[in-house]
Amino acid sequence: MRSVARVQVRQRNRRSELNLGLVLGVLAIVFLLGAVEARSQNTFPRLGLSASPDVYIDTIEVAVGEEFTLYACVFGYEPGQALAQPVSRLSWVIHQVCCGAQVDIIDVQYNPEFTHEGHPILGVYSTVPACYDQPAINLATLTCVLAQPIPAGVLWAAGPYDASSDCDGGNALFMGMPVSILPDEITTPTEETAWGTLKALYR
Repeated sequence: MRSVARVQVRQRNRRSELNLGLVLGVLAIVFLLGAVEARSQNTFPRLGLSASPDVYIDTIEVAVGEEFTLYACVFGYEPGQALAQPVSRLSWVIHQVCCGAQVDIIDVQYNPEFTHEGHPILGVYSTVPACYDQPAINLATLTCVLAQPIPAGVLWAAGPYDASSDCDGGNALFMGMPVSILPDEITTPTEETAWGTLKALYR
């Protein structure tokens, strides 16, 4: 027969294991809630298109059939804010979201500090030999033409294509960054709620 003392010790050990498991479970839930809260606050840096190479400008008015310039960039969440993580590789892609217009890329000038593989419409991997930690990173300068416009213009979105890497080999997280391209003869492009709804998908 087992002694009462051994049974009591085993019961105490089981209680200790259960208590430890409960504590670890609570800590895991707290960690996940913190991550969800951080994501919901939209504090990640931005990766995508801008009408300016220095700060995120989300709208550009262009003449139909004439060349204009957009920039594939990375910015901190707030203007001048450093990135959350120094990066060594960034993946990005451009794709048309709305609404039936045609934008053609005539030329791409990549940032020579990075090596680049791919095409902006198909996905690009931009890699730098060392850590890169600046509030604004210009990945490429794009010369474009609005070939087939519609009165409301076009929302061109850009954002992460695949995993981006920080300097320790971990994942670097980014929000997308769209830009609205408007024919210059249009003074009232569309209802604010329509653009807001579409842009919210990339923020």
